[in-house]
Amino acid sequence: MGFECFDDFCHRSRRSRRSRRSIRTFRSRRTNNVVRFLRRLSPGTRVVLQFDDQPPASGVFQGFQNGTVILTNFNGFPGLVHISVKSINAVSVG
Repeated sequence: MGFECFDDFCHRSRRSRRSRRSIRTFRSRRTNNVVRFLRRLSPGTRVVLQFDDQPPASGVFQGFQNGTVILTNFNGFPGLVHISVKSINAVSVG
């Protein structure tokens, strides 16, 4: 089964552009909400993050740098850890 295109106008391509745009908008809203929440925290605050497909992990929030969140003592790791803001799904103060 095909789809109909007429007069250089195709419904399918218009629909796919719309769905890609809505996914991009949803991701940017989620990222903006995470950034807004993290900006309220002071360095040294213990947080629990869930990012990508990983289980929740805790660390000490230190700040932002170039679109990443900087954490220390992340799941017992003694150094600095940088996590992209775009990959964070959920944040809570722990």
